[in-house]
Amino acid sequence: MACILALLAAQAQAAPRTTAIDPLTPEERRVFDPDRIATVPAWSRHFAIAGRDYHYRIVGGSPRKGGATAVPTVIVPIRLEVPDQSAVFDATPIVSHILTSPLFAQGRGRRQFADAMLHAEFPKAARGWHTLLAPSTGPTLDIVMPAGSVTVTQAQSGKLFGYIKDSKAVNDAIRDFAHAQGAPGAILAFITYNSVESFAFGYHSWFWGGRTHSSALVYMYSSWMEDIDDVLGFPSPDAATLSHEIVETVHDPLITSVTREWGDPFRKDKCFDTLIEVADAVEDAPLAKVYAKEPGTRDGAPFLFTVQNSALLPWFTREAPSSARGGAYSFPDAKVLRAPAPLDCVTR
Repeated sequence: MACILALLAAQAQAAPRTTAIDPLTPEERRVFDPDRIATVPAWSRHFAIAGRDYHYRIVGGSPRKGGATAVPTVIVPIRLEVPDQSAVFDATPIVSHILTSPLFAQGRGRRQFADAMLHAEFPKAARGWHTLLAPSTGPTLDIVMPAGSVTVTQAQSGKLFGYIKDSKAVNDAIRDFAHAQGAPGAILAFITYNSVESFAFGYHSWFWGGRTHSSALVYMYSSWMEDIDDVLGFPSPDAATLSHEIVETVHDPLITSVTREWGDPFRKDKCFDTLIEVADAVEDAPLAKVYAKEPGTRDGAPFLFTVQNSALLPWFTREAPSSARGGAYSFPDAKVLRAPAPLDCVTR
């Protein structure tokens, strides 16, 4: 218990850790051609920094062509049974909260969260351009956790929090489900409730769709947490981790969006990554800058969901001034990042 609280207390100084997982080896990555496989619809664009060519690949259709692209997105609630702790963590009942959050809800002048971010990045897009996640609910994925793999803590609210120390059973179940029920043109979103894997609160990646390596199954894993603030040491982030994984999946579905190496702006620009992982650029900020609030409904009543701020594409492309709406470098809070990433990051 003490080590869990110590870990979470340390994470409370910044956002919970999330990541991208590249399924390819470096050798496979060098010859990988995303245009030759069946997967979610996407478009790509090249840009240059200091005379060198880079590119990004984004889910949907090109903003130059216009038109709406609806991407089937299957929400798969995970039900974790922890027999040795007499505990169950079932995300099935909170799928309705996900569907009515700003991540998927739209209307009354509001866009889905990822679509709104894309419009901030491409304010001159052709008329009618949208990238919409068309949600459906998949069957609940039941996973029985081995003894000793999950530590359970009770919050003051009475709800339980599960810290998954050994996530092999979860990762294996996600892989098997994706291969059995995934489709190349859809995104799978696996959700745990009030429980997190030890190495990441969320991540995104893809699997080969078959032995011929002719298709890719894009997926994400995310925790969704409610009413366990005292255990976490910071406000329960409900939609924040899923918002992180959604915008990163949209901006880099096959882990191919690359730029000049950038530094963590909240750790003195220490070199961080070459991938365009839009939310990673902000996750080490103080929580007041990491999180933002966006309206939705929950159980039929208005509710402010927690989402994560992210860096916009001009931040990664070192564009000055930014071509994003209002000259912004971050979304939804334009004040989080005021300038593009420095040309060079700090190696020490």
